[in-house]
Amino acid sequence: MSMDKEVIVAALRHAAALHEGTYRPDRARTPFVSHLSETAELVSQAGGSPAEIAAAWLHDAVEDGLTTVDDLADRFGREVADLVAAVSDAPEDVGKAISERKAIQAARLAAAPEGAKRIKLAEQISILQALAVERPLSWSVERADAYVEGSRLVAEACAAASPLLAERYAAALAGATH
Repeated sequence: MSMDKEVIVAALRHAAALHEGTYRPDRARTPFVSHLSETAELVSQAGGSPAEIAAAWLHDAVEDGLTTVDDLADRFGREVADLVAAVSDAPEDVGKAISERKAIQAARLAAAPEGAKRIKLAEQISILQALAVERPLSWSVERADAYVEGSRLVAEACAAASPLLAERYAAALAGATH
């Protein structure tokens, strides 16, 4: 196995272990790792590098408090860790209203590396596709609407990094706002 594939497989395994026993907030209790898989697959389809694909698997781990950027750097290298850091909300932003949080994300991502933009745009697609099927059980209609609107800001900041993902985002947005 090539070193590139090894880092992706190691990231997949680590992400699955970190998120074991967690589920999407839907009636089916879909394992959370499905969101990570969708995100990583979209980054791969958009031509993301092995480091970007690995970071896509790990993109929620720091924000969810399951690990640190330094731990990821030790395990997967600085490039992967820096990509995860670029797409992770600061701890003080996690509890903010979704509209404010998305505006902060968009501002931060405007200056982020292209790889981080691909990861974040892929994540938004995965979440909007899930929203098109079912609103998370813990979300009010207002929160879901605020998420969709906020995701537009994030997508605008990230769209130039991948025309393919920008197109897929537009389709996911249409499905989530039907």
